[in-house]
Amino acid sequence: MRPLVRRRRRLPATKQRSSQRGSALVVSLIALTGLVTLGGLTVLAVQGGVVASGHERHKAVALYAAESGAAAAMVKLRQSYDGATGWTAHIGANGVPLVIAGNGARPGEASNLMSADMNAWYEVEIVNNRDDPGYPDVDQDGLVVIRATGHGPNGATAQVEWRVASYVATGNRPCPGYGQKGMAEDGAGRNDCLSTIVSTDVATYSPGGAP
Repeated sequence: MRPLVRRRRRLPATKQRSSQRGSALVVSLIALTGLVTLGGLTVLAVQGGVVASGHERHKAVALYAAESGAAAAMVKLRQSYDGATGWTAHIGANGVPLVIAGNGARPGEASNLMSADMNAWYEVEIVNNRDDPGYPDVDQDGLVVIRATGHGPNGATAQVEWRVASYVATGNRPCPGYGQKGMAEDGAGRNDCLSTIVSTDVATYSPGGAP
């Protein structure tokens, strides 16, 4: 008897090519899925950067608005100081609020001093310092606090407090419109004008919320 010889059946060439094409398709799909995932992560990263950049701008605008309001209040304080009673007339429950340019004016209102594209405004109040013996209604030490809150786009807010001291002007020297901590308003190193900033505090920002 002849031994049985098993012959391998060869697949037709078309079936072999179909198998190779199927493997290539799977590899292509895996690669495509990876590229799509990578692209999505890149888009998310870029969007996150844009949002963060927008928040930083909103915070900067709010701080600028707060400082602008404080500067406007500084002008009125220089014009409203009384040598005998200090700023008593404008602090405490019975004080007459100073008319500060742009105070409380919302974007779009004629009295708002900020440029329209900033979408910003500020609100300012003058309060007595807590260590004044006459606190809260009587200014006995010639010190008051300017509290200015700035509002920026997307609900961003910033608050600054300037502790301001009064000085009696000497001679005929006019008081310039700018002051900075530890220096006279004209940069000469002398506190010979009506007011100067002796300390500054900045509150935390709160971006987000209603525009």
